[in-house]
Amino acid sequence: MAVAEMGVEIRWRSEQGHHTHDNRDCCGVGLRDDAVLAIVLDGSSNGKASGAFARDVARNLIDWFVVAEVVTPKTIIDRLRVIHAELSGTYRRDSASVVIARIERQGATCILHAGDCLAGLVQETSDIEWSIQPHNLANAISPVAIDELARSPSRNLLTRSFRTKRFMVPQETVQTFRAGQRLVLTTDGFWASLDPEQMTAFLRGDAFQPSEDRDDCSALTLTVVEDQPDEVIEAAGNNFYVVDARH
Repeated sequence: MAVAEMGVEIRWRSEQGHHTHDNRDCCGVGLRDDAVLAIVLDGSSNGKASGAFARDVARNLIDWFVVAEVVTPKTIIDRLRVIHAELSGTYRRDSASVVIARIERQGATCILHAGDCLAGLVQETSDIEWSIQPHNLANAISPVAIDELARSPSRNLLTRSFRTKRFMVPQETVQTFRAGQRLVLTTDGFWASLDPEQMTAFLRGDAFQPSEDRDDCSALTLTVVEDQPDEVIEAAGNNFYVVDARH
């Protein structure tokens, strides 16, 4: 029996916060006949050029993905090593949290992450079932519920990230992603700053009332659809990069 062709609907929403003069969240998506690669980064508010650093990482990885002969978790990590070596001379004190999802057309999904960007499946109730844990001091000993982590001051002390001083290998997670499901990749301004109602409104594209002192808030939603082509439904702002290499 032939496997149904899977397409992906793509929605990106990103709102600048008040911690930096620029929005340091960014997103990249590459589309191939056999797979989709998505990356979301959150540039650190400490490094002066961490936003530019994050955008260069996203563009470099997507440009590589659309022409690479072999794309596996290992080759993605190998490419990240190359990107790190190429950019560390220009961005000497910058860093970013990163989450990457490689989605095969048959639904197999690999997630790589370092830092406090998260990935999860959006349920019918609009709740999110988080697939990974952030890398921070609050959960360094054992896993902690995401809503509890959001209230912990030590969550901002990262134990792993994509930083120019030293390359840190991302953590790998394998997940099945079926037709009709929604995978969301978010920065911590989303999962740690918004309550459940605000999260639902943000993902729908509705207006929401965030706190006055908030970080950049971004979410990439990927919905698998059968027998339909890939489509970018919503992507506002200059921090979204997409390359379509389908034949």
